Amino acid sequence: MDIIFIIISYLIGSIPFGLIGKFIFKIKDPRTFGSKNIGATNILRSGNKGAALFTLTLDMSKGLIIILASQSLQLDYLHLVIFAVVLGHIFPIYLFFKGGKGVATYFGVLIGLNLLCGALTLFSWLIIFLCFKKSSLAALLSIILSNCFLFFLYDNFESKIAVLIVTIIIFYKHKSNITRMIKKEELSVETPDKS
Repeated sequence: MDIIFIIISYLIGSIPFGLIGKFIFKIKDPRTFGSKNIGATNILRSGNKGAALFTLTLDMSKGLIIILASQSLQLDYLHLVIFAVVLGHIFPIYLFFKGGKGVATYFGVLIGLNLLCGALTLFSWLIIFLCFKKSSLAALLSIILSNCFLFFLYDNFESKIAVLIVTIIIFYKHKSNITRMIKKEELSVETPDKS
């Protein structure tokens, strides 16, 4: 049962809602503009807030629903489920393993693991974003903080380690963003698609 659920978690994590939204809202392929990412922040650069909200909500829901279902079923390998759903988003089988950066799905996982931790992380993201207008910076700093929140607010040691490892992978996926931030060239969420 656990192995089957882990595979299901990966497959659900792999669903590219950013591209599905492209067809529903009739916007350009997000892989062709801005940061060329299928996440909500880049889709917002298309100027279509509905498509961005659609992507954000469903990408977060992937993580939340999978974690809640895993807990409801009292599965023994929750830490592997965490890996599966987030890595599914980052390395989706449907897109030849070229997906998003995992932030929204990660946030959904956190909310499922511990509501207070998830809420504090989202609040941290919002405050940092309002101060700097950089979604990537807000994501990375709030994810660091989320590990601190989880350390104090959550008891499952294996899941804490899984979240820490996923954090490292998300940071690796943001290496180009980090380089641009160092050079002060990082795109603002307000940067439109000019192509």
